[in-house]
Amino acid sequence: MPQQSTDLKCRAREQLNGKWLQAGIVCFIAWLVTMSFSGGNAVQSFQNIWQNGEPIRNSPNGFGSLVSFVLSGPITLGVTSYFLKLTRNEGPFIENMFSGFKFFVKSFVLNFLMGLFTFLWTLLLIIPGIIASLGYSMSYYIMVDNPELSASDALDRSKRMMNGFKFELFGLWCSYIGWFILGIITFGIGFLWITPYYETAKANFYQDLRFNII
Repeated sequence: MPQQSTDLKCRAREQLNGKWLQAGIVCFIAWLVTMSFSGGNAVQSFQNIWQNGEPIRNSPNGFGSLVSFVLSGPITLGVTSYFLKLTRNEGPFIENMFSGFKFFVKSFVLNFLMGLFTFLWTLLLIIPGIIASLGYSMSYYIMVDNPELSASDALDRSKRMMNGFKFELFGLWCSYIGWFILGIITFGIGFLWITPYYETAKANFYQDLRFNII
């Protein structure tokens, strides 16, 4: 069972001690490689803070957004791997964020399926879309730990893993709203510290849940 948001955030700060700059560089490169192709700005960065298919994402348009979409899967998988190594004290390196390209097809399909299913649920109402995306939110972590799984298997395991814990993850995200607003009013500069803080806390959330996989 995951800890309370305050405990997850406290662990994240301890794990980031001495790693803030490196983690910030990882998040900046991830933004540069993906969001910059679609003309992302500070507000759009806030709208895309929920990685791994979580609730709010921009509608892609144009060639740049197509490039962003193609790269999002492997980059997200690589960034997920980086933050898992960070929380496990495995000495992460910046180049770990590109490890997702070794599983390019799987990560691309995973990103596509998460976006598609979330969109279809959102067609019903916003709330079902949010609930569905929370259910899919552990998929990249599961794929990092189980690279032999297919994209659909990772999604299925994530849904089972998150059964009964969606509200806790939603609460963790809500606890960062003030930080996200700070990132916006600093024209995105604040996200160099805020995004690693959130991603590390979320990786700890997964760590606490991983043994609940059925």
